[in-house]
Amino acid sequence: MTGGYDVQVLFPELFEGVDSETAWRVASNFGSDAHEGREASRRDVELMLLLATGTITHDEFVALALADIGLPAETAQLLHKRITKL
Repeated sequence: MTGGYDVQVLFPELFEGVDSETAWRVASNFGSDAHEGREASRRDVELMLLLATGTITHDEFVALALADIGLPAETAQLLHKRITKL
């Protein structure tokens, strides 16, 4: 990763068992985000890997991400419905 921000180095345990192509795609996306000043949390990387490997669906990803930012359940459900219509 350029810029010294490599989520594979920061969170190696999350990448165990992930094929190299998927690992590269996920790490590359977070590297691009880092160039724009955003740093990924361990949870960000974990959720993206779960989605990229097909362990969770897009709907599950959205629901988990909304819950992680602490939205009340009703608000999260409304946002989830709107997001999944996009």
